[in-house]
Amino acid sequence: MLVSEILNEAVGIITKQNATKDAPIGSEFANVKKLGLGSGKPKLLTNENFKDGKVKGKSRPGRVKRAGASCKGSVSSLRAKAKKYSGEKGKMYQWCLNMKAGRK
Repeated sequence: MLVSEILNEAVGIITKQNATKDAPIGSEFANVKKLGLGSGKPKLLTNENFKDGKVKGKSRPGRVKRAGASCKGSVSSLRAKAKKYSGEKGKMYQWCLNMKAGRK
């Protein structure tokens, strides 16, 4: 369940203008459990950035081997392979090339 879907289930944001005695400021999630819309205030999803579950900036060990690429070979042979292959395999050959050339 996405955060936007959870927030849409809430009663609404209660501000100073629309607050009453029975619905004070900050009580927008008071009836969520009673109405069967969830289990209270939603938790923000901070562990992933994208719908596919990939997290930006995290290393993924074994990417080169999983893609079927190899860092063995000269710089010129890696450059040729990086040009030849597309997708993840091409990216991995390019990465190996950069590491071998000293561009970290």
